[in-house]
Amino acid sequence: MKTNKLTRSAMLLALTLVFQIGFRQFAQPLVGPLVNMMLLLSTMIVGIPMAIVIGCLTPIIAFLSGIMGVLPLVPMIAVANTIYIVVFGLIIKKKEGILYEAIALALGAGAKFLFLFIAVRTLLPLFIAQVKPPVIAAFSFPQLWTALIGGLLALVIIKLLPKSMQ
Repeated sequence: MKTNKLTRSAMLLALTLVFQIGFRQFAQPLVGPLVNMMLLLSTMIVGIPMAIVIGCLTPIIAFLSGIMGVLPLVPMIAVANTIYIVVFGLIIKKKEGILYEAIALALGAGAKFLFLFIAVRTLLPLFIAQVKPPVIAAFSFPQLWTALIGGLLALVIIKLLPKSMQ
């Protein structure tokens, strides 16, 4: 791996954690879109594999720092982030243009949402006897909105960055 790619990945992870930890008091409505924005920016800047690393580290760090207190959700969120990154990344890698960016974002966000929506209702009860309604609510439609908003922000920001940073 090139040093440049590793350095960029580390910087993208650091910025993601600044949003995740530094803005934790604002919770899901602000932090969710910012983290999703960073996942897709990472996908476009350093590629799918390194973006997956970032997407898997964020729920682990959220748990370890006390932001998210439900341990069985950690792998579910990591898988959901991976789905978001891979679906988006594979589509934009094949075709360029705003239409394909919109399709990639819609399908990536939709796939992430669908996975979490199902996982919280079917897998989480295998680990937690009584899943609280706020947990179910937080991992349903808000996930779709935060993924879409974060993705839109990423698509705008990537176009504003100099080519040398893309």
